[in-house]
Amino acid sequence: MMEEGIDINGEIIPCSYFIEKLHSIGNSIMNKKTEDAVPLRVYEYGNNTYEEFWVHPMFLTLQSFQFFKLFNEIDESNEQGDIEINVPSLNSFVYVLHYLYTGDSTEIVDMAEADETLYKEIMEIFECLEINLKIY
Repeated sequence: MMEEGIDINGEIIPCSYFIEKLHSIGNSIMNKKTEDAVPLRVYEYGNNTYEEFWVHPMFLTLQSFQFFKLFNEIDESNEQGDIEINVPSLNSFVYVLHYLYTGDSTEIVDMAEADETLYKEIMEIFECLEINLKIY
């Protein structure tokens, strides 16, 4: 991940600028098959159950070091086929995806108050994928 920013025509633009712009359109394209979306198969640790999501690498790579590494490896190797990850809880992944696309941590904060187990599962995924959760 490029914490300092992205070089555009010799000018370093902070990543936070791009993330903010992406969050402004996130709700409208989350889990939608658009031109730049790729299928991501998400497995839960320890079983063969999975769910497939349409994801946009730009959203994920700017906010998660593990996604950055995954998509970078795919780009470098020109790999084709399914993109797969394993997470501690499949049911909680949708909340993480929502956060990555919108930047809205309200659901996660509400979850902490309503369901401690689900909240812990969400936090495990954040840790596993090396996502920095910003709660305002």
